[in-house]
Amino acid sequence: MTLLDHASAPAVLLDRTDLGGAWHLRLIDAGEGAPDELRSLSVEALVPGQVHTDLLRAGLLEDPDVALRERDQMWIGHSRWSYSRSFEWRPADGVTELVADGLDTVATVMLNGEVVATTDDQHIRHRWDVRRHLVEGTNRIEVVFESAWAAAAERERTFGPLPTPYDEPYPYIRKSACNFGWDWGPHYITAGIWQPIAIETWTGRIEHVRPLVALADDHRSARVDVVVRAELAEAAASGGARIVATLRDPSGELVARADGAVADGGADTTVPLELVDPQLWWPVGYGDQPLYELTVELLGAEGAPLDSRQHAIGVRSVQTVATPDAAGEQWAIVVNGRRIRIRGYNWIPEDPFIAEVTADRLSQRLDQAVDGNANLLRIWGGGYFATEEFLDGCDRRGILVWHDFLFACAGYDETGGMAELIRTEAEQAVARLSSHASVAVWCGGNECVWGHEEWGWEDLLGEHRTWGEGFYTDLLPAIVAELDPTRPYLPNSPWSTIPGANANDHASGPSHLWDIWNNRDFTEYRASDPAFVSEMGWCAPPAATTLRKAVTEGPLLPANPQVAHHMRASEGMHKLARGVQPHFPTPDGEDDWLFHTQLVQARAERVGTEWLRSRDRGAGVIIWQLNDCWPVLSWSAVDSDGIEKPLWFALRRSFAPRLLTIQPVRPGGTQDPTGDGGLDLVAVNDAAEPWNASVRVRRLALDGREMASEVLELRAEPGLNARARFGAALASPEDPTDSILVADSDGHRASWLFVPDRVAALPRARWSASVERRGDSVAVTVRAETLLLDLCLFTDRLADLAGLPGDALIADDQLVTLLPGEEHVFTVRARAGGGVPAVDASVLAPGGAMLRAANDTAPERRG
Repeated sequence: MTLLDHASAPAVLLDRTDLGGAWHLRLIDAGEGAPDELRSLSVEALVPGQVHTDLLRAGLLEDPDVALRERDQMWIGHSRWSYSRSFEWRPADGVTELVADGLDTVATVMLNGEVVATTDDQHIRHRWDVRRHLVEGTNRIEVVFESAWAAAAERERTFGPLPTPYDEPYPYIRKSACNFGWDWGPHYITAGIWQPIAIETWTGRIEHVRPLVALADDHRSARVDVVVRAELAEAAASGGARIVATLRDPSGELVARADGAVADGGADTTVPLELVDPQLWWPVGYGDQPLYELTVELLGAEGAPLDSRQHAIGVRSVQTVATPDAAGEQWAIVVNGRRIRIRGYNWIPEDPFIAEVTADRLSQRLDQAVDGNANLLRIWGGGYFATEEFLDGCDRRGILVWHDFLFACAGYDETGGMAELIRTEAEQAVARLSSHASVAVWCGGNECVWGHEEWGWEDLLGEHRTWGEGFYTDLLPAIVAELDPTRPYLPNSPWSTIPGANANDHASGPSHLWDIWNNRDFTEYRASDPAFVSEMGWCAPPAATTLRKAVTEGPLLPANPQVAHHMRASEGMHKLARGVQPHFPTPDGEDDWLFHTQLVQARAERVGTEWLRSRDRGAGVIIWQLNDCWPVLSWSAVDSDGIEKPLWFALRRSFAPRLLTIQPVRPGGTQDPTGDGGLDLVAVNDAAEPWNASVRVRRLALDGREMASEVLELRAEPGLNARARFGAALASPEDPTDSILVADSDGHRASWLFVPDRVAALPRARWSASVERRGDSVAVTVRAETLLLDLCLFTDRLADLAGLPGDALIADDQLVTLLPGEEHVFTVRARAGGGVPAVDASVLAPGGAMLRAANDTAPERRG
């Protein structure tokens, strides 16, 4: 992937020499622990890329994700490396620059043995005038990378200690923080030319285009201020260069055109375009995503083309709104004047070696977000700025993007030139990303203000040391206000909108809800009533086949050192066990452990999400996290092989635009004027039309006998909830251990156990299964002989049985609850197309690992 928009790359250049492709990689100075046989290492390399991937490609490095190999390869990040190659160059008129879109991280750049520049920020795009360093014919370029870890550690000794959650010096260097290890990620200190690099010669060029969209309140017109930053060589500067901007609607029809003279002295040139009756861009589920084609041309004397850019832009407005209520202030994201109830995921880097992320892999993740009914992704501040491919995909799919600036969970020094680095990377990022309709919120960083307030940083910082506050409250908001005033800015996540309140005060603004996973049972999500949640999550293993690829020996159980190595959460195994214990018996072997921990993860986030969506004041929940970057026990819904965990299926249902859910009433809460508590049936409607739901509610004994029933009528207006209180016959069973509520309406089903599974008199799950081929798919029909709770079909195990990769197959559903005598058909298809191998129905019988229900380990009960 590249930081440059493939569609907006220069279209007209006098000369461009692409320096990507084959390079030579050499180990200059080996770090401690380097194998003796590699200390004179010299191999072919591929640019864009990174040292780890070049060593892997050369067969000199085993997959560091597997077993405990990560520990044996730490030396890579503590070494000095050289990338070099030769290239041909011929002089041409104009300015000649070396353009490096991304160097990771502390680098010295040389041409023909002369130093051109040094760098110390992974996130900055560089341009250097290099004509005097070049010769006609064959030239040689070399980039030497110092150890980023060593550079950061040296700065730590200079500036003094800063608070961090890990014993790693990541706040001292402008590099992806999670390269230093995280509670879901490996410690891979990367180095290399990770983005495209080229020689460009030009007489005029466009640095960037910022299309700033202003939508009229009545939506009948819009203005696009096309702000262009252009640069002219001396020969072209005197000729009266002009900017021409044209806009075509989604059908290709020209709808606006204007031009203007290039401003003197490098100032921005603004060309206004007016639109009548614009087609509006909406988040997914709220409308369509029409994209206009904006073409910007830089013309020299007599209209000679010098450079051009193209961008696909959407016409929409976006703001955040805080509204006082009885609990504090509601906080919501508003698009085109409509409150958008957010159903989202946090996004982490898809791979530690970012150049390895293919377009297909990225597209699959974005599809998984949309197919899972999400409408927002939050780019977390410990990784990288979003790529153009990522944002193009979000634009087309209608996924809103909340984008953190790159700060995470630590104090950051504001002295020693750091502020200028931050200014440059932030200005470049805002300018580059501003053309994307999907980008909705700029955020100063992740958990830095909260950390300063509540994590005991004062003792380490003292009274006078900076910790990053100036970045979040002064520098970054000023950059956004100058370059992209069409979008809201939030100083940090979490953040209270009430002056004087702590950042993670749940009464207002976006908050982080981590106490539940860290300390409590997941049912206690229902004790909270935040205005908006931008992080919450529950940990679990990946798919069995994903974990088995990383664990080369021993059972997939917590006591296995290789399994433990792939759990990075603080006290993670203890918290997994604590989460399972109230709900299920002690797992008997790896199959039970994997299933029960994954099931608890799914239930935990289902409980939390449906509770939050059922609250009238809550305007959004963003789950931590969508994706993984290696095979790890983590909070992800999709593991590193691209396999959806049960959590993903749970949230697809809980994130549905129309949700039917049963919720307890908090005694004395806003929904309980009598103070009696009880149970509510809630219809959550994010759809565009009212929802008239006729709901049949039954209270059943756990053997399926009907004990009480009622039909409830609910009408939920668009963007609102409707609720009805259950009467005593439904909500107050004589024996709560032998009762379940089931509510059904037009394919929507909600259920409620009155006690945890472990306490309930659940029958041991029994079913029969049959298999039928239907074209390119296979239909697995399950007939329930008893109550079945949260029935799951694990297609990764089916694929493995057939000798296929674990991600080769996918089922259309999981976590299905069936009453005795009911049937459900799982459709299994090949993820990449083609057929599905034959499935023997015998492997789907109770007691196996392919088909599991929550109550399939319940004690046998008689009578």
